[in-house]
Amino acid sequence: MERLEYTNEFFHGLVSKRQRARILMGFLIISVLILGLRLFFLQVLKASYYKRISEENRIQPMPLPAPRGIIKDRNGKIIAFNRSSYTISLIPHEAKDLDLLSERLASILNLDLSWLKEKLKALPKTGSKKYERIKLKKEVDFKTICAIEEQNENLPGVICQAEQTRGYPDGSWAGHVLGYVKELSKQELSTGSTPPAGESSSQEPIFFNPSPAENRGYRWGGYIGRGGVEKQYDDLLRGKDGITFLEITAAGKILGPLEDKKPDLPVKGVDIKLTIDLDLQVEAESALVGYESGAVVAIDPQNGEILALVSKPGFDANLFAGALSPQEWKEISQNPLHPLLFRTIQATYPPGSALKPLTAAIALESKIAHRDTYLSPCFGSYLFGKRAFRCWKPEGHGRLNFMDAIIQSCDVYFYQLGLKVGLERWSHYAKLCGFGEKTGVDLPDEAKGFVPSPEYYNKKYGEGEWVRNLVINLAIGQGEVLVTPLQLASFYGGLATDGTIYQPHILKEINTLGGRVITTQSKVLRRLPFSASTLELLKEAMIGVVNDSYGTGGLARISDITVAGKTGTAQNPFGEAHAWFVGYAPAEDPKIVVAVLVENIGHGGTFAAPVAKAIISKYLKRGEVADKTDSTVAVGNP
Repeated sequence: MERLEYTNEFFHGLVSKRQRARILMGFLIISVLILGLRLFFLQVLKASYYKRISEENRIQPMPLPAPRGIIKDRNGKIIAFNRSSYTISLIPHEAKDLDLLSERLASILNLDLSWLKEKLKALPKTGSKKYERIKLKKEVDFKTICAIEEQNENLPGVICQAEQTRGYPDGSWAGHVLGYVKELSKQELSTGSTPPAGESSSQEPIFFNPSPAENRGYRWGGYIGRGGVEKQYDDLLRGKDGITFLEITAAGKILGPLEDKKPDLPVKGVDIKLTIDLDLQVEAESALVGYESGAVVAIDPQNGEILALVSKPGFDANLFAGALSPQEWKEISQNPLHPLLFRTIQATYPPGSALKPLTAAIALESKIAHRDTYLSPCFGSYLFGKRAFRCWKPEGHGRLNFMDAIIQSCDVYFYQLGLKVGLERWSHYAKLCGFGEKTGVDLPDEAKGFVPSPEYYNKKYGEGEWVRNLVINLAIGQGEVLVTPLQLASFYGGLATDGTIYQPHILKEINTLGGRVITTQSKVLRRLPFSASTLELLKEAMIGVVNDSYGTGGLARISDITVAGKTGTAQNPFGEAHAWFVGYAPAEDPKIVVAVLVENIGHGGTFAAPVAKAIISKYLKRGEVADKTDSTVAVGNP
């Protein structure tokens, strides 16, 4: 019995060991299966994900900005170029403790701590944007670069990079013409719209961009042209950015270029040549040195090429291309003279007597007047109804014929001529001559001016409630009519030739990357609705304005060049009158048309005519000694 019990215990123990072994074996098999499945999941199903994570920890993409295309003047002089500078940027993905990083960077970069903290907190933390560099400070000196490199391990995600910065001529020459380039804002990139000037986070003005920048190949942190040629031809000038890859440690230290990944090299932007003559541009800007504000347009009437465009006060485009301080932006944005306004194409003014040739041409074309037409004499004012309309010459001009009325710019004569022409006819011809419409110049944000019509007055005053004397003011370039300096210059370009107005343009040549030169073709914008005989009479009269002893434009006279033109003094409800002079030369074969506007100054013949003279003389004499015309010539107001 005892032997049997022992045997049973033995077999029972043996069975228990086998069961335990089977259980253990089963557990091991299940564990191996689970581990294998997990490894399969991690190494096969999630391989691409973890490979990307690993690469992100090891590889840092670095954009390679494309060198921007060079801009030259018509003679090949470089007026917009690229120069090297250093920029401090941050990769949001690499940044850890933003507060600590802000404190360290603010001290090194000499930045406002609160501003920097706010900027860093706004950085993207998800999506592809977290891997793109965010510029913190540009135009950094070499001493700062060394400080950044020395503390590299304590500044994760902070990088120093040499890049191309846009450079422009010193002295603010052609600032409005060229515009400037600036870093894209987040709003600009995603929507194509921009905040009003002064409301951008970067504290500089941003011009409107018509479509989302992402749709046009831009990237966050990239640059875009704003204003002038830089904006108009940005797609040509900016080229195509490239990218390189850097190998980094887990702590964010850069080891160098990644050997197994080739960089995508940038493609340089296209070089372009403008119609602008830099020497003439400098002469025109210098001629306005003594005045606070004004504008100059110089064009070739034979093809519409713009030779000079001046808007004063100007601005230094180098400030915007570099690191514009808040104080500098405040001084620009709060300047009551509005230096960012491109007066030649964006501002509108009453043209004053500079528009009298339009009224005269309408009268001639409509057979209302001819060269020997006399109207009621001028005794200093003209009475219409109960209102007296004054002439610029208080004692009056006496009895004048049509030609002398233009030469001496008699307001009383043109009051009467305007009444004979009538509002409807005057408005119709003004629009046919291009007023109230954009010229289509290849520069952004052009204004179209304004030409009042019977429909406008019906809407303003009520059907038939307005009076005939409205045309009296319009006939001498006052009232509601508004023009840009470029519009007036284009109109005179038609008067100077056979009535053909070419579309003003500033692009002359495109130099493709393949070495091919594409030259822009001149385009006829319109033809003046006046006969050859009408134009000939006007030319004769405008020669008299400058060269007749009683002409109002005597200070534009050049002894060996026949200058033709018209003065204007436009009344300004906000201050002194604006001074105008629009002229062309040589009168027998016009090569240049110049429109000069000097704001809040007085008579056009006194202030604007000498400016035009200097510009015309510079262009036609090409280095000769400037003409020394006797400055005692009698001149009048308009």
